[in-house]
Amino acid sequence: MPRTARLTRDDWAAAALDALAEGGPNAVAVEPVAARLNASKSSFYWLFENRQALLEAALERWERRQTAAVVAGLAEIPDPAERLRRLVHGAFAATGAGDLALRLLTASDEPAVRAVVSRVTRRRLDVIEAAFAELGHPSDLARHYAMVSYSAFLGAAALRRVDISPEDTHAYVDAALAPFGIPPRAP
Repeated sequence: MPRTARLTRDDWAAAALDALAEGGPNAVAVEPVAARLNASKSSFYWLFENRQALLEAALERWERRQTAAVVAGLAEIPDPAERLRRLVHGAFAATGAGDLALRLLTASDEPAVRAVVSRVTRRRLDVIEAAFAELGHPSDLARHYAMVSYSAFLGAAALRRVDISPEDTHAYVDAALAPFGIPPRAP
């Protein structure tokens, strides 16, 4: 079925991000991504200089949607405990987000991937650390708690890859946050 609308850079980036999630950086190639979009390679070259530019657009989309947008939404929550609860619950509920973060971390030997993954990871840790600090934890402990929390997120993503995940995400999140002094969500 022929396309009637012209594809945008963001359309290509979204398809490349899907390929990246499924197969890592090597899966981001012009022909397979074009096939996902039912588009021609010439359509690609109209919008991108090369495959590297497409990979970078996909990574930028991931950073924008999975970190910048999430952080902006969290900024509207005044209570740091509730902010952490929503962040952790959202992270665990969005199964694809953890899978992609885990895949990108393990593929970070490619310079473009490493730079974005490093920046995203630092930003995520900073947001988590700030919430723990707002709860009154000393900065060194808040940093450790942030790393433990983020590690749990990545560990859960790894377990989901072998079909192991909590049956009740809310109960899991409450249990994951309890050691940090964060009470369970209100019923």
